[in-house]
Amino acid sequence: MSHASAVDHVLRLSSGRRLGYAVYGDPDGTPVLNCHGGLLGRLDVELADEDARALGVCIISPDRPGIGLSDRAPGHATVDWTDDVCQLVDQLGVDRFGVMGWSLGGQYALGVATRLPDRVTRTAVIAGCIPLDDPVAYSQLSGSDRHLAQLSTRAKPAARAAFATLAWLARHQPKRFAKLSSRDVCPSDQAVFLAEWKWFSRALADALQDPRGEVDDYLAMIAPWGFEPEDVIGPVDLWQADDDTLVPAQWAVELKRRIPQARLITIPGEGHLIAVTRRRQIMAALIEPVEPVESDDPDRP
Repeated sequence: MSHASAVDHVLRLSSGRRLGYAVYGDPDGTPVLNCHGGLLGRLDVELADEDARALGVCIISPDRPGIGLSDRAPGHATVDWTDDVCQLVDQLGVDRFGVMGWSLGGQYALGVATRLPDRVTRTAVIAGCIPLDDPVAYSQLSGSDRHLAQLSTRAKPAARAAFATLAWLARHQPKRFAKLSSRDVCPSDQAVFLAEWKWFSRALADALQDPRGEVDDYLAMIAPWGFEPEDVIGPVDLWQADDDTLVPAQWAVELKRRIPQARLITIPGEGHLIAVTRRRQIMAALIEPVEPVESDDPDRP
């Protein structure tokens, strides 16, 4: 694949909807599809650009429906997004590729691996969720995510107002917004927020251009995925830090139990932002697949 790196590409899908996407890293490198986290969009992987170039990786990072530059698809399920992905990789001439998904993006990465087993070489889930249509799992959501999910379900106008407020703060008071976001997280996450405040605020403001799309995204997050973890095909790396205040560490253990070819890589002393601090290791493992064995060594690919 040869494609100039840029962050504001738009593809017109067969349905007529627009799909926004970014390309990072080496345009001629090994393709890796990025499934962005919640409240973020295609820019969530921007900080990995230099590492991707060094590794010879081309990161293709699309916006989900209603996020960033992508048009809405109200009522979409997690697995439905694979249809958008298919059209994107076909347009770019990509046959086989790795997939990585951070946080809410983890379930989308697993959906792509399930629906496209002949095209996905390996999958990485970074601090990902278990199915949240289960009441016990839903009750374990972080307070902020549970609040936004409840608003999205029961009070959509209030949810849209909340997302619009977040976007306004990120756009107009970016440093203050990042500082506020760093409260109640572990020290390593706090350091990333404070050091990379420009990236974080810009990425969130871009993602939340249409608050209605963010409501759709939260509704899809807590709805049935359209597949079960047991259905996931191919090797899966589960990256999880033990000091994550947003995603319970036991969720990765549960995914390891349920996904047939999964291995768990535990990162001690870090939090939810291992997607930033460990992205080079994650990409290295994706492009150099190894036997799926459990590992607690964060430096082992």
